[in-house]
Amino acid sequence: MFLSKTYLKFFYATCNLFSLSTHCYQFAFVLRNPLIMVKQKREKRVVGWKEHAALPDLNVKSVIAKIDTGATLASIDAADIKIVTRDKVKYVKFKVMKRNNTVRKTSAPLEGYKRIKSSNGDVERRPYIKTTLLMDGISKKIELTLTDRGPMDYTMLIGRKALGRRWVVNPSISFLTKPNRNKI
Repeated sequence: MFLSKTYLKFFYATCNLFSLSTHCYQFAFVLRNPLIMVKQKREKRVVGWKEHAALPDLNVKSVIAKIDTGATLASIDAADIKIVTRDKVKYVKFKVMKRNNTVRKTSAPLEGYKRIKSSNGDVERRPYIKTTLLMDGISKKIELTLTDRGPMDYTMLIGRKALGRRWVVNPSISFLTKPNRNKI
């Protein structure tokens, strides 16, 4: 038993004194059964080192993303990045450059700038936006930096913060998921 009988008798007497018996009995039931208090763990999903992802807020239905646990944030290959002001709100207009030579023009509210240290040690100041990442049927709000990833092999890079605690990376496999549905 989680609580002593003496404590529960005192607890019930106090509840009856203040006419809170219904709520107290429900609360006491939870206290007596500690297994109810344990939070259910969500099962982590496995993703490969490269996956299909979507950015529905930006109308990007599918993009091949590299899962990089060495990176903190997510970034996407953007060209023609322009900051504009509409109704006293700053927006960033840009083109998403996909590897199959397709271009998607889009815009989003500018959240600010991040200082990013690249793999070669250079520090770059990048604009970032908040958007929704859709991967493996799960949508999550992420911070996405915009940069010219032209020489890189993948349109998008997904870092640790974007992955959060929902996914586990298996570096020996790729393309385990689709953006909008579970396993292939």
